[in-house]
Amino acid sequence: MPESEDLTRYTAPPDTPPEEPTYLLSQILRHVENWAPNPYNHHHTIDEIRDILKEAADNLTDEDHGIDTI
Repeated sequence: MPESEDLTRYTAPPDTPPEEPTYLLSQILRHVENWAPNPYNHHHTIDEIRDILKEAADNLTDEDHGIDTI
C-alpha cells in the first residue's frame, strides 16, 4: 500500500459500549435475601438492615457471590 494513501477510510467506528444489565425486582430481592444471615423468622434492627443492604449492594457484581450467580 502506498505511503500517500488515505488510511482514515480503514478506521472502524468506535465500538458502542455494552448495555448495562437489567434485573427484575425478584432477582434483586433474592440477592439481598442471600446476604441476610437469617432472612426468615428473625427480627432485624434498622442498623442490621442497612448493613445487609450495603453489603449486598457492594457485592452486586462479585464474581462468586454477585447477583448473576443466583
